This record gives sequence, C-alpha cells and structure tokens, in this order.
Amino acid sequence: MKVDGILDCRFVQPDVDLVSEVQENRPDVLCLDPTHLDLNRDYDLMDFGRDIRDASETTLLLGYSFKVNDAVLRAVLDAGFRGCVSKNARLRHVEIALAAVLDGGMYFDRSFGSHLRPMISDAPDEEILSEREKAVLVGLARGLSSKQIAHDLDISSKTVDTYKARAGKKLNLSGKADLVSYVHDRGWIT
Repeated sequence: MKVDGILDCRFVQPDVDLVSEVQENRPDVLCLDPTHLDLNRDYDLMDFGRDIRDASETTLLLGYSFKVNDAVLRAVLDAGFRGCVSKNARLRHVEIALAAVLDGGMYFDRSFGSHLRPMISDAPDEEILSEREKAVLVGLARGLSSKQIAHDLDISSKTVDTYKARAGKKLNLSGKADLVSYVHDRGWIT
C-alpha cells in the first residue's frame, strides 16, 4: 500500500517469501500478522526478525493481528517489531501506527497496550490492582453476575461495578471480554 508515495507497506499472504520480498523491494515498513508466519521451534519469530533486518536494515516491522495476548506481544517485542495493532482496530489506528513507526517511535493500540502496561510496569500485576479488584475480575471471569460477586464478597453490586470500572481504567481495558481475557491470560483461574 502506498501512502503519499513514501511508504511501501505490505499486508502479505502466507505463501509469499517475505525475506526475499523485503530484500528485493526494501519497504520502509513491513506490516504483517506474526501469527500467520510459518514458524517452528527451529525458526521462530526472533529468527524471522533477524532475517528481515539482515535483508534490509531500514525495514521496520509492524504487527497486525487478531490474536492479542501476552505471548504474541512478548514475541513481537523480542523479534524487534516497532508496534502492533489489532485487526479489530479502526483503520485510523493503523495509520497512526505507521506514522509513529516511520517517525522512529513505537505504537501499540489499546488492545496490545493493555498487555504491555503490566510488562513494563515496575509494579507486578498484584500491585496494580487491589485485592478486591482482582477478586471481582476473577468472579467476572468465572461467569458470575455482579449480584453473585457482591454476595460472595459481602459488598453491594454497585461496589462490584465500581471495582470493575477501576480495574478497567488501571489496565486500560474496556468491556467485559477484555477484563475476562486479562484474567485468563494471567492464569488467575483454572
């Protein structure tokens, strides 16, 4: 995709040899879904990132994926990606990410940012959230209603809603699905 004639950003298909494409075309940014690459134990995302840098020192990597979790985020960071955007994000977020990366920065949209914050925070997850906020999120992840959580914790359902809202704000997450994913990704429930 050309943007103002200065950007060669490729949303690539799985059957394309990306390293050869990068070596031949030397795009400024290679935008791809890292979860769709043909990787294995002997050739992982870090190897791929190194091969892209060897093919073109100036090509920057930007992730674009439906899979938003700690493992994907850690892998793209380790592989040298300059950012990652969820495929659920609006096109404007992709444009912002491209501009940030081309300007020498990094960009992670809200979905990835919620996983990034605890990774780079000096405080462990246990210190970001209060015990009550964690208990409410665990109840939510178990499928309990606010009323059921309130009964279990001996608090009002309005207080449960307050704890959910505070946790969401602290973690930069919005919506029940994001909060439940957060709990599952950290293994707080089995």
